[in-house]
Amino acid sequence: MNKVFGPLQNLYSDRSGITGLETAIILIAFIVVAAVFAFTVMTTGLFSTEKAKTTAQAGITEASSTFAPKGAIVAQATGLGTNNARVQTLFVQLQPATGSAGASINRSDLAFIYVDKNQRYATDGIITDTYDAGPPVVLDETNHGVISGINIRKIVGDAALPNLLQEGEVAEITISLNDSAAQIAVNAPQIPNAIPQKFRLASNTEFSIEIIPSTGGSLIISRKTPPELTSTMNLQ
Repeated sequence: MNKVFGPLQNLYSDRSGITGLETAIILIAFIVVAAVFAFTVMTTGLFSTEKAKTTAQAGITEASSTFAPKGAIVAQATGLGTNNARVQTLFVQLQPATGSAGASINRSDLAFIYVDKNQRYATDGIITDTYDAGPPVVLDETNHGVISGINIRKIVGDAALPNLLQEGEVAEITISLNDSAAQIAVNAPQIPNAIPQKFRLASNTEFSIEIIPSTGGSLIISRKTPPELTSTMNLQ
């Protein structure tokens, strides 16, 4: 009998299968935990990558210019042949910059900064010319600058959206400069026809105009007036 029950007893006491099952369960648990951890790490990494991409794109958009010049910068002068010869009007054509989805050209959404060797003047786009009519006035040089008026109109594109400049469209900005000599007397009422050099864009003068939209990067246009002003000039 011992020869029969002996092997059976040994088989009953053999727990190697149970040990293998426990090992498999532990191994599966480790795999599940590792998979969950890996999924969490991958999700976090993907989210971080997407966030970094969005941030980078936003930074590039903000740093890139919203507008690009289109065609020539044209200037018109007045007072030719006198000591008051000066640029009266600047014409600037704009188009959306490459990659730009479009931007507002509403005057209230734009700012302008004018700089030359004599001055720096900043204004919003809704400035109006206060020198068109009325008696001579005494102006404070600290509160008034070279720009007296700004007008913006779309010359190519959808006329139903006059304040939105989209791809393929062109807008023209007309910048009026102080030139109404008969209306201005700055700290010199006895000489009403004199315009201080501070308020002039004269000949042979380097200047720049920075156009700043409410969103996106600004556009800086730099030019130099010729040694001798003419009625209409293409500024290179």
